[in-house]
Amino acid sequence: MASPCARTLLTLGLLGCATLALVPLGCSAATIHDRADDRPRVPAATAERVRACVDELGGELGTGYYTFDATVKVDEEGRVVDVKSKGVPHPELAICMRIALRSMTVPDELLRVRALRVAEPAAKTNGQGPDEPGLVGHPAVAVVVVVALADVIIEVGTTVLVLAAAVEMTGEIAKTVRKEDDDPCQEPLNDCLDSARQSKPGSVWRHSICLACHAKCKGNGKWPDKIMMSKWERCK
Repeated sequence: MASPCARTLLTLGLLGCATLALVPLGCSAATIHDRADDRPRVPAATAERVRACVDELGGELGTGYYTFDATVKVDEEGRVVDVKSKGVPHPELAICMRIALRSMTVPDELLRVRALRVAEPAAKTNGQGPDEPGLVGHPAVAVVVVVALADVIIEVGTTVLVLAAAVEMTGEIAKTVRKEDDDPCQEPLNDCLDSARQSKPGSVWRHSICLACHAKCKGNGKWPDKIMMSKWERCK
């Protein structure tokens, strides 16, 4: 007959094995990989917010290499006014990354680049100079400067995601021009995700009700007051 001490050790050993069996193999935290690049970098705080998004949701993408293209539009004072993106086939991850970019503080060096660009003679802004990769002028509409940032490479398990971001800086004239492709669903979606409603489950597994409200908005062109799930749920 085994002694009480031996039985205790055996029980602990079986418990340890059972615990290990529940841990997914290959699970790891998302990490950022830096590589040499002469372009301006995404601010460290923003890169960390994006990494946190990938850490939480990137594993659901599956094995592969994904590129998240984003254009961060800022006004003449460096405030982010819009984020356009494409490339990630996971709605909540894409939204999380857009929110991270919307909170980005534009580095002073980029604002100085815009100031220099605006000061150039109008004749020079008709094209892109050979010594200015990533800078584009559009004087016919307004002064617009686009600067491509260094890629942010994030790896989680067998998934690699590359954030390829650019900052688009516009002049005062461009701020007053309303874009025809403005998305009436984006701001309400951001508000929903920043509220307590984001914790409510939606119609898709592991997706919040905000995504269901967003899908309804995309169909109707207007953010709904409420939607029918198992019962009526508020979107505002």
